[in-house]
Amino acid sequence: MNTPTNHSPTGSPEGAGRFRLRIGARTIHADRNDELLAALIGPEYLEETDPEVLFLMRLEQAIVIATAVQESIVAAAVQRRDLDETTDEHIWTTLLAQRETADPGVRWEHRVPLVLVSSLFAPYTDRDQPIGNIAWIDPTDDVTMLDALQALGVIELSERDDLAVA
Repeated sequence: MNTPTNHSPTGSPEGAGRFRLRIGARTIHADRNDELLAALIGPEYLEETDPEVLFLMRLEQAIVIATAVQESIVAAAVQRRDLDETTDEHIWTTLLAQRETADPGVRWEHRVPLVLVSSLFAPYTDRDQPIGNIAWIDPTDDVTMLDALQALGVIELSERDDLAVA
């Protein structure tokens, strides 16, 4: 049986670090937000210094995560029969489209949430940002990305003060 890996991206022993991030069976301890994201994106994230490249790295990872979360939501919706053969083709097309091209129109009102990446819409592009039942991943900076991933339930993040209580 495999036991969860508990480590820091910088090699700190278990329990070290100001923050704790849980993703699946993994627990990561770190002192900085960029170290937490490096655990998701890869160690090259810590090696990069150009803010534009760092943003592109977060954007790429946000798209990967949005795709995986959307697929999971769709699978659960099919099992619950919230999606079936009677579901409108536009709904299916939007839910199953690549996250970069998913086009819900002005408003997404289906009960199955749509997972989108905020940086792929206005004010960052010429695509209008839709409203409605949408779960957003925001890769603008380290904090907004971590907050969005926690809100989606992809990660669980806590600070050292919280660790003493947990």
